[in-house]
Amino acid sequence: PDFSTRHEHCSDDIDIQQYRSINTPGNTMKVDELLGRKKKAQAAGAREGPNKKGGQRLNTRGSDEETTSQMSSLSDSTDEEGSSSGEENSEDLERFERALRQKHTKACKAMANGVYDVALQEFELILADLLEKYGEKHERVGAALHNVAIANLRAGSLDDAMDAIEEAIKIRSRTLGRSHPKVADSLVELGIILLSMEEHADSLKVFERALKLRRTEHGDMYTPEDIDDSNLKIAKVLNNMGCVNFEQNNLGAAKKNFDEATKLQKGVFRSVFNFSVGYDTSSPGILTMASTMCNMGYVAIEQGNFSEAITIFKTSLQIQQSVLGPGNKLVQSSLDNLGYSLTMMNQYEKALKSYEEIWETQKVSSDTTEEKILTMKKLIVCCVRLEQHERAFKFLETLEDTQANIDDESRDVYLTRKMMGEVNYQIMKLPSLSDQTNRAVGFALCMGETEEDVDLEEWVIRKPENTSKMS
Repeated sequence: PDFSTRHEHCSDDIDIQQYRSINTPGNTMKVDELLGRKKKAQAAGAREGPNKKGGQRLNTRGSDEETTSQMSSLSDSTDEEGSSSGEENSEDLERFERALRQKHTKACKAMANGVYDVALQEFELILADLLEKYGEKHERVGAALHNVAIANLRAGSLDDAMDAIEEAIKIRSRTLGRSHPKVADSLVELGIILLSMEEHADSLKVFERALKLRRTEHGDMYTPEDIDDSNLKIAKVLNNMGCVNFEQNNLGAAKKNFDEATKLQKGVFRSVFNFSVGYDTSSPGILTMASTMCNMGYVAIEQGNFSEAITIFKTSLQIQQSVLGPGNKLVQSSLDNLGYSLTMMNQYEKALKSYEEIWETQKVSSDTTEEKILTMKKLIVCCVRLEQHERAFKFLETLEDTQANIDDESRDVYLTRKMMGEVNYQIMKLPSLSDQTNRAVGFALCMGETEEDVDLEEWVIRKPENTSKMS
């Protein structure tokens, strides 16, 4: 829909300061000043590091590995009415647009490959070109600033991202109207940046404003495709609000946000659900729903509702594994949460299968030694709980070798050898296995003569450290 006429009476600026309690200058930085500062920083910059604030963004790329932020396409900046001065001929204009398209394509490819410095450089070149041609108060400049903000966010330069997105919102609200969908796009990015800075209260206020705009936009949708697209945009904002509430430990509010988001997402993907094989994982955006489901699973774990968490992670894994493959880190995270939830329900056999899936990929991967040790310990606990002592012993041997390579006299090695002695004692109860096991163990183990049970007090499976996934 064309919002330019409908919102003409709302072309006043959005007051960014009403959403923010953090200290910012009263006057927003001029766009050309932003570019000038960036050039100076780049000239001196390699010495200082990427982010003045030093903050690390939260997991803004959900489990879907899709582009989380809403990039402004070059079409947002296309001058459909020709040159603003009316003096530029069509050949010059086409040459200008062609150069912009080349830079935009290069930037998007760099973003997709995680080369954010290249993407940022290209987006800033586009911004400089548009500033020279149109000046600061133009819709296309707002779109370019939006993209500069996203590139900075991905690179972890949160202060620069904040400067750019604030300018984008001001320009877009002036030129398009403060209720325009593209203003909502930029508000969503502002909310993500604030959340990454751990400014939770301000982030939630911004997302609430964006949600209001998204729902207003939804009322103007008529075709099924447009309605579905609108519902997915609303669901993304709701998911992000849930992330804010989760980080603040407002679990009830987070659950409500995630529930509403997944309800909308499932409604959109109703046509791609096959009851025999599950979701059609080729459907665009389906992984975003899996990401929201994981967030719901995190809430369920925090609330101690492990039965619900098991159901949620099984469904999200069905999608993630089909699209991302078994070795993906996000798949491994979901398997880990599923395994933990199963152990809390004393379903150790099923938990063992989850941890074995992780281990099969992890043992030949480039994962850190610490990560591999943690998985082996979980496998050992499950095996002991299931009285599969021979399997436990094999994992213990691998664990001992790994730990001994780090520090042969560490407490971790001592605890592992102590566990080997206790597990060996259990195996020795079966005469046919005792000799073989004794030869494998030797005399280095700390085996008590009267130990009847394996002591798992030092081998507790800990709750995974989960960070909610924004969209």
